[in-house]
Amino acid sequence: MSAPAAAPASRLLSVSAASEELAWAVGEQGVPAQGTGGSPLALRWDGTEWSHTDVGHLGLNGSLRAVSGTSPDTAWAVGEDRDGPDRLLRWDGGTWRQVRYPGDDDPATVLTWVAVGGDGRAWVTGQHEGQPKLLRFDGDKWRWTPPIPGATSPNAPWRVRVSPSGGVHTVGWDLARWDEGTAPAPHGSWTVLPPLTGIRLGVSDLLPTAPDDMWAVGAAFGVGGPPGKPPSVVLAHFDGTEWAHVAGDTLPFKIGSLNAIAPGGAGADGAAGGPGLIGGWDFWDDSSAHYLRWSGTEWAGERGAADGVDAYVRDVAHIPGTGAGTDSGTSTGTSTATQGGAWSVGHTRNVPAAEVRFRIERYG
Repeated sequence: MSAPAAAPASRLLSVSAASEELAWAVGEQGVPAQGTGGSPLALRWDGTEWSHTDVGHLGLNGSLRAVSGTSPDTAWAVGEDRDGPDRLLRWDGGTWRQVRYPGDDDPATVLTWVAVGGDGRAWVTGQHEGQPKLLRFDGDKWRWTPPIPGATSPNAPWRVRVSPSGGVHTVGWDLARWDEGTAPAPHGSWTVLPPLTGIRLGVSDLLPTAPDDMWAVGAAFGVGGPPGKPPSVVLAHFDGTEWAHVAGDTLPFKIGSLNAIAPGGAGADGAAGGPGLIGGWDFWDDSSAHYLRWSGTEWAGERGAADGVDAYVRDVAHIPGTGAGTDSGTSTGTSTATQGGAWSVGHTRNVPAAEVRFRIERYG
């Protein structure tokens, strides 16, 4: 998959697809050697090619952290601004425009990730008034939820996911679910989920498909070890009561990290359904992206394109409209048509910081 050139030291951090003809990817470029201080990077897919979206008019001194969209007029992004509070952006059909929100006059306000539901509502994970919260859009106004009760850390969660049933899940130091209000709690309420335990374990992403069917991915560094010790991958399933780890020895690779999980296509309309694709980093062989694809009964390994550079996947996103049919032909025999296509973004590894380049590829 060809992609437009970017400034040196560029990384894509998030991707979202509204259809086969429309997708967005965001990140940063021109990142100095110390790893901070770049400028925003925004791309758009028009069904034929990826191209840059000019965001210079935003005056944003930082990166774009996350993007989510379901239609040409329902897409949002969040960005870091080192000169002030984080930015909330809306797609106007041709570019990104800044939108005001409660707390955008406070330099301490943080926005980390965004998720848009099929009904046009949207949610952003963040930190407001020194506490971890959700910023929620009801189609008219943005409002903050109450803070996550009993939060382990005051820092913002780093991901948000919307389940098919409408539950809004946050991923951070705590795993929690926000449910929109019904009597006797008309304004909504939080449920803190059981933690996923492990030594120096972090959850990177979550895929809630039902209250009793949820997958979590991440990495765990375990006890001690020499400097530079790589982590072990983390994959676990929640049955509504407790988490069960998937043994690393049963997975295609166990040293590295699992960074993002996307649903697969469910039916003839290609709507997102159960688990589909996991992207991450294979410590022992990162010559191409190493994915975990759900076969219906197990997770099987499949490779992306080898393009002569080491690959680190940051995010994966299901492509709506894909997933119908029964054609196969992947390395495991799993039908990528049935499972659905996905976009994968990230960057190269094992090169000097100034030489890092973003990567983007379509899977399936």
